[in-house]
Amino acid sequence: MKARLATVFALAVGLAVMTASPALADDPVRLDGAYVIDAAGVLDGNAGDVVAALDSLYERAGIQLFVVYVDEFTNPNVPIDWADATADANGLGDGDLLLAVAVSQRQYALSVAADVPLTDAQLNAAESAIEAELRNDNWGQAAIAGADSLAGEASPASSSGGVPVLPIVAGAAVIGVGAYAIYRVRRRGRTGDKKTPAESVSQEELDRRAGSALVDLDDALKTSEQELGFAVAQFGSAATAGFKAALAEANTAVAQAFRIRQKLDDSEPETAEQKRAMTIEIVELCEHADELLDAQAEAFDQLRQLESNAPAALAETSALIATASNRLPTTESTVSALTTRYAPSALDSVAENVERARALLSAAVESSTTASTAIEAHKHGEAAVAVRTGQAQLGQAIQLMDAVDSLTTELQSAEGKLAAAIIDTTGDIAAARALPRDDSSVALQPHIAAAEAALASAQANSSDPVASLSTLGDANAALETVFVGVRDQQVAVAQAATQLTAALAGAQSRITTTAQFITTRRGGVGSEARTRISEADRQVKQALALQASDPVTALTHARQADQLAATAYNLAQRDVSQFSTGSGSGSGMGGLGGFGGAGRGSSGGDLLGGLIGGLIGGSLGSRSSRSGQNSSWGGGSWGGGSGSSGSRSGGSRSGGSRRSGGSSGRSGGGRSRGGRF
Repeated sequence: MKARLATVFALAVGLAVMTASPALADDPVRLDGAYVIDAAGVLDGNAGDVVAALDSLYERAGIQLFVVYVDEFTNPNVPIDWADATADANGLGDGDLLLAVAVSQRQYALSVAADVPLTDAQLNAAESAIEAELRNDNWGQAAIAGADSLAGEASPASSSGGVPVLPIVAGAAVIGVGAYAIYRVRRRGRTGDKKTPAESVSQEELDRRAGSALVDLDDALKTSEQELGFAVAQFGSAATAGFKAALAEANTAVAQAFRIRQKLDDSEPETAEQKRAMTIEIVELCEHADELLDAQAEAFDQLRQLESNAPAALAETSALIATASNRLPTTESTVSALTTRYAPSALDSVAENVERARALLSAAVESSTTASTAIEAHKHGEAAVAVRTGQAQLGQAIQLMDAVDSLTTELQSAEGKLAAAIIDTTGDIAAARALPRDDSSVALQPHIAAAEAALASAQANSSDPVASLSTLGDANAALETVFVGVRDQQVAVAQAATQLTAALAGAQSRITTTAQFITTRRGGVGSEARTRISEADRQVKQALALQASDPVTALTHARQADQLAATAYNLAQRDVSQFSTGSGSGSGMGGLGGFGGAGRGSSGGDLLGGLIGGLIGGSLGSRSSRSGQNSSWGGGSWGGGSGSSGSRSGGSRSGGSRRSGGSSGRSGGGRSRGGRF
């Protein structure tokens, strides 16, 4: 069987090597499902040996190695960059490697993702083996040596050995089966890929991902259609009905993806947002189709395993059927006991489980008999289907019996929880009714009534504890939510009412003190302080107006009034301080105009002049200014007319290893290597 499998792979992949035709041989190439691309034409019929080595590497170590031969590396021309770009463009995963060889340039690179399960020592050994063969122009042997080195150095893969290939049936082409085998291995190699979500990658990466997905899925659908024919011939139409339905759905999804791609490619342009949305839809459609095919692939893997081991699987299944049959009477007794203790509504989910389990176990016995007959007739495909059917029937019967046991545990647990919920809800209702009746508690009344109704129902219908617990829990949760809000609001009102008296008294006292200070020194106080004290007075009046109806808001106004009054006092003090320390060119009693003596007065004289100027200057100043006299009397200033402006203003306060792709995990953390040979 292994020899035949190797032949199948050699023929099929050899065909892929011969037919692959990258658009630009020296630019990063598209693999298009092939494992070997010989654009330089150096393998000379050795492609089969190379593919066999790559297959052996995958079987032994679970590592996929792709190989590309070109004449020169261009766009980019750095070997490692070229290899990484090719790996990224083809969506290679964390467990994949790519060997790129530029024959004319005599350069090579081994593209390695950061998370590939190989040590640097293992990679170095493979690199040495590759380079030794390349130096002697042994092109195919270089890839073989690298694969053999990696297979020998790496630990075996955790997955089961062997390649999932359908046995060759009458009329089936060898190359067709081989193509299927290649497709399955390639898909398995990327199963563990962790791709960045489409919504968070660049448009360039989206385009690359969508294009790669369309090519992969189109190839997969074609090979899967061939596979369906083989599967029907081997396992029958009934066993392959799911495969046929999944294939049809996958075809529909991919056809829709191609229609969207056509819209993107036509002459009518799309906005950037439309293009991104359409490209994401292509990726999602392909991913959905991919999942459908993967699910069917797993199902057929199980059938193939059963086919090769049908007698042992049948014996195990028969033993499990007997065990389940012996368990059935116990399950039936459990249901009877539950019926006497709980209401029918509590047992709806398992009411028919015993009868259904009995029927399924009987069907499983019949399937086992069918499988045994097929094994005796050497009809291994039929035997595998029959065993698989029996296993499914057995599994459903066991699930039905398990459901009875699970419900028993759930009902017993719900009884204890319901008792605790009744106590909790009773307390919550009492606490809610104890809250003071005011405007805030109006919203609480409907929830109290709903909780009381649910409580009464739970106490009267304890025979369905699961349903009663659910209803009571919902009502109590709604009550608690509103209760907490009302309680907190009432507490806040009470606290505000307690604090409001002191806050109002403090604010009023500070306003009075500040107003008196400004009034007695108003000749030296500017508009800023006067504005603040006026606003403070307005705020305290609002607080007084809301004191009875809304103490919370009233407290806010009272505190704002107190802060404004304090600010006004500080501003007034600043103005007076600047007045008292200011200098002028007039007489010492400049505020009194010609009534003062000559010369500069003391600060006490300045203050007195400012006070008197503030008291009488307001009425006389307008006439003085209209007469054009530069009189210190009219301005109410501390010194001469020329010095008043500056002192009143308050003064100025001027003062080697990279893979650039985002999806494959190679960005910034790869361990690629290479060089000349």
